[in-house]
Amino acid sequence: MSMAILDKKKRIRRFFCLILSLLFLLSSCKGIAISGKTENIPGYTEAQAMIVVGSERNRIQNVMGKEVWDLPVAGQVEKTYGEYFLAKTKEFLQDIRTLNLMAEEKGIIANGTEMESIRAAANAFYQSLSEEDKAFFGNCSLKDVVDMYVAYFVAEKTAKSLLANVDTELSAAEAKVISVEQIVVQDEALAKELEEKVKLAGANFSYYARQYSEDPELQKNLAYGEREDEYAKVAFSLEDNEISSVFSQDGKYYILKCLSSYDEEATKERKERLETAIRSLHFQESYEAYQKEHIVRFREPFWKEIDLHSHEGSTADYFFSYYQEKVAEAK
Repeated sequence: MSMAILDKKKRIRRFFCLILSLLFLLSSCKGIAISGKTENIPGYTEAQAMIVVGSERNRIQNVMGKEVWDLPVAGQVEKTYGEYFLAKTKEFLQDIRTLNLMAEEKGIIANGTEMESIRAAANAFYQSLSEEDKAFFGNCSLKDVVDMYVAYFVAEKTAKSLLANVDTELSAAEAKVISVEQIVVQDEALAKELEEKVKLAGANFSYYARQYSEDPELQKNLAYGEREDEYAKVAFSLEDNEISSVFSQDGKYYILKCLSSYDEEATKERKERLETAIRSLHFQESYEAYQKEHIVRFREPFWKEIDLHSHEGSTADYFFSYYQEKVAEAK
């Protein structure tokens, strides 16, 4: 497989994970002031909802065991993890429904090519289910699986449209990460003496740092903009292998040596984190503004009757992983 294809798959996987995390983030950040009206929109059928509930139950239970559902949770309305899991999954599906409502207004749908991938994924998922899986998933049909994949796909496509015009591009300078080695002492005279020694031709800065520095952390990474003190000012003024003059801060004396004035890998990682944070914030603000005016609440009785301990023979846990592999990466 070519590197270009691998890079594309990595980008798609990162974006899929971003959208999925954004949707779950919405479910964990409730408490929005309600100003709109509750939409008279039917929820998902029991079979449709149980495809997601069941697959996610199995994903967690396959790793942590069935006892996890009875564990207590602190700081939540729900008393057990099982109750908490159901509440958050219900909120997640309400968010999917809300994004689908937004999609209707924006005219966002799955086109013919996209529907081919969705149907192929749904068919593969459905054919892999055991009879016990199907029973636990509300005696679901292939159409139920298709409908839920379409719902998630359209929600993802709508979320992507909210991010389309967001300027998240950061310059290398804004995301810049550098690395320095330091000597920290409390005595000014000693600091000046050490400065002379480390600046001699052939001097080993690391040796003097190990021998004299009062801070056991000899090397530090600094990200641009995270601090605005004298330490950062001096550190970011240095070129590779340059050694600073003695400077004081908070009653201590410092000598810095620049190990890297531009840590390429760390800068790249920080740039991605910052850009993801910008996207997340914009998405949340846009979604919540809409959600305040279009309140979706599921009131179907079956939500109160779901038993996470039932159908212990059901183990299918790959609803979302099938989507990622067969729909997201097929785009």
